[in-house]
Amino acid sequence: MPNRFLYLLYLLLACSWGVPAQSTADSLIQLLPQTKNDTARARLYKAIIEQFTNQPEKALYYTNLGMKQVKKMGWSKGIGVFNGLFGRIYTDNAEYAKAKPYIIKELKVHQQNQDSINIASAYSSLGTLNLRQGQHTQALQNYLKALRIAEQSKSNALLPIILDNIAIVYFDQNHFDKALSYSRQALRKYQEIGDTLGIASTHAGIANKFQLTGDTAKAILYYQKAIDLLHFSDTPTKMAEIYQNQALLLKQLRTRLQLQLKAQAIWDQTFPAHQLSITNLGNIGWSFLDSAKHNTAFRKLALEKATKYFQLAKARADSAQDHGNQHFLLGLNAELEAAKSNYPVAYQALYKYHEQYDSIYSQENKNKLAEAESNFFLEKKDAEIAIQKLTISNQRKIQLAFALGSLLFLVIAFLFYRLSQIRRKSNQQLQQLNQSLDRANRQKAQLLAVLSHDLRHPLSNLISLLHLQKNAPDLLTPEMATQNQNRITTNTEVLLENLENMLLWSKEQMNQASVELQDVSVPELFRRLQATFSVQDQLQWEFECPTDFVIHTDPNYLWIVLQNLSSNASKALKNQSNGKISWKAWSVAGQKHLSISDNGPGFPANILNASNEAQNEIFLSGFGLQVVHDFAQKLGIVLQFENASEGGARVILKIQS
Repeated sequence: MPNRFLYLLYLLLACSWGVPAQSTADSLIQLLPQTKNDTARARLYKAIIEQFTNQPEKALYYTNLGMKQVKKMGWSKGIGVFNGLFGRIYTDNAEYAKAKPYIIKELKVHQQNQDSINIASAYSSLGTLNLRQGQHTQALQNYLKALRIAEQSKSNALLPIILDNIAIVYFDQNHFDKALSYSRQALRKYQEIGDTLGIASTHAGIANKFQLTGDTAKAILYYQKAIDLLHFSDTPTKMAEIYQNQALLLKQLRTRLQLQLKAQAIWDQTFPAHQLSITNLGNIGWSFLDSAKHNTAFRKLALEKATKYFQLAKARADSAQDHGNQHFLLGLNAELEAAKSNYPVAYQALYKYHEQYDSIYSQENKNKLAEAESNFFLEKKDAEIAIQKLTISNQRKIQLAFALGSLLFLVIAFLFYRLSQIRRKSNQQLQQLNQSLDRANRQKAQLLAVLSHDLRHPLSNLISLLHLQKNAPDLLTPEMATQNQNRITTNTEVLLENLENMLLWSKEQMNQASVELQDVSVPELFRRLQATFSVQDQLQWEFECPTDFVIHTDPNYLWIVLQNLSSNASKALKNQSNGKISWKAWSVAGQKHLSISDNGPGFPANILNASNEAQNEIFLSGFGLQVVHDFAQKLGIVLQFENASEGGARVILKIQS
């Protein structure tokens, strides 16, 4: 009946909070009134708690006193330590829900303090908490974190405890070779530091492994070594473990039961809810069940005893949520019910037993454990490589330090050369700035020239006509007077248009004008252009546009562009009797196009050249065309100036829809 051996999974769990120094608790308690120093008093509380490892109520009492002391002091490290003591006491009492928050608080406090040894201890405690709840993968991960930190901190006292706990994880999953390997590593560490109780515990753990692998001789040898060492220390729980483990090696039921009951008496006085206590209750149940099978005279009484111990063990396992013992007790339950001829109940228990067995000992769990250990060794190897790289880097730095002396003069020479390069670069930048300033001056001069042309010329014409009308009205016939009046009106309108364009352009140049995009109906714009220009002179205007043609742009800016282009075209045809201007709108591949064409003399070369590059200088004939360029650029409109082969000029506006 191999089920009874599953209790051994938890043999070394109590090791996770270390081996306290043995001293008399009463003498330490008597020192409390005499201890005035706060730090010494807090440490005295911790020493007292360590004397009550087998008396949880007293341990909790002094842990509360110690926590009040360190909180009163505001001692961060002490707060972390006493949180850990709470967590370990509750863990040993199988009160895992209470234990976990304390261990998490302990870990956070030590992490804030960057206390590596206590961080490793907290991770080890967290791993023990996981393990006792059957969470083997999480337990191994936390133990490996603790192991890595303990190795880096060279904590000789903590290393063997962590190695022992890792051995338990592999023992629990029936990886006996790995479990034995880690136990032997722990044993060597305990022997190096001379920890007698640690050596005894590890001997007992090794004996367990040999027992389950069938090597009874070695199991007895290591049990005896553990007993010999434990006789010199007051550790009843360890003796209880040895008693119940030795009992399984005995074939005689009476002797086996005596050892098991002796062990249970110790557990009931110390930690009745401990995993090993629950397992031992289950083993006593197995022993009574074996007695019922072999002794028919006492069969009924033996079955009653077996049922009693099974029910007590199950109640404690359920209360502690001890999944390992719950699984172990399912096997006992199946055998008990079968012995009582309750076969349906026995079948259900056996079914649940095998179902949980597949879950606990699945290949997936084994793979997770292997992955966790593999990741640990990879990280450890990466750390070693990083240290080697750092060593090589330091050696190179030393070599470079020697080389720097010989390179000093070269560095000075390079600095002089670099200064000359910077000076030359600065001169080049200054030269570029001067060229930019000169170009800006030329632009200003050209702008003034354009203003002189577009403003002074119509203004001088207006003044001349007004003087003529004022000083010699008799010289003008009625027809000439009417023409003169029309010319005055035309020149005034041109002047006003140029002034408006100049003001709009100036506002745009100062970034005061903002673009407000909206859907604009092009047919409506064409009707507006027709109403504005078709009554002027004797020009023929044509407009070709689909009725639903819409452009998403700023209507005001676009109107200024179209108005100026129309004005420039009408000016170009003012001396031509058969002048014709045509506006068109169409779409090509998602892009909207507008064009204006005339049958005039065409564009001069400077305008055609400017259409193919960015407009950086004002050298166009007229201020209105400059406004066209600037506003078109603001709207994202590409302008294309060209002369038709049959004569005349054409401007194409490419608008991205």
